Amino acid sequence: GVASGMSTTFLLKALERISSDCELISVDIGEQFYAVKNKPVGFVIQDAVPNPQVKFQLHKKHWAVDAEKFSADGKFDFVFIDAHHSHPWATLDTMMVLPFVNSGAWIAHHDIALAEIPEYASETGPVNVYNAFGEPKRKSEFENQNIGAFQFSGNYRDYEPILRKSLDLQWTLGPEIHEGFYTRIFHLVERHYSNEFALYIRRKIESHNAARKAAAA
Repeated sequence: GVASGMSTTFLLKALERISSDCELISVDIGEQFYAVKNKPVGFVIQDAVPNPQVKFQLHKKHWAVDAEKFSADGKFDFVFIDAHHSHPWATLDTMMVLPFVNSGAWIAHHDIALAEIPEYASETGPVNVYNAFGEPKRKSEFENQNIGAFQFSGNYRDYEPILRKSLDLQWTLGPEIHEGFYTRIFHLVERHYSNEFALYIRRKIESHNAARKAAAA
């Protein structure tokens, strides 16, 4: 997620200090900033970094399932996920990008402390996936340790049990997962993960959708 573009701005500034050979690819499923409808996604970026000194792409109407498209020239060395916070979306986003990151890459999640605030108690997605992954991992020193990152290494299929550990926790997502999203998620999992794990994902999403339909009836 990009939203206003504040995190993207910080990432661009950080990459400029590392090397002009760096590249940042930012994606957001929306076109308008969710909090201010007359503002486009990423509106802060143009004002703060009008001429980035690194390669930069901003793609709207895209999400984690599109990671494969943007990894055509090489796998990612770092991923920052700040999207839907209800469980299991942070885990699903992680699952969808894992096949396209280099061994040794860090995957960071924003808002791992959000569920500690009473009015956001259901926003457990980021902290659930952060807790499921083992060391090495890190928390930010500032912002109430609200950003957490874990390091990926080896083969992404080895992480199927960890993903399941997180996905087996109670889902706090209110609505059904739309068929269009579900279809794309399942096709990715079917191509890149084991048959057993793909069947598990199918059953979890179908069970969630059936429960939501029954609750609405």
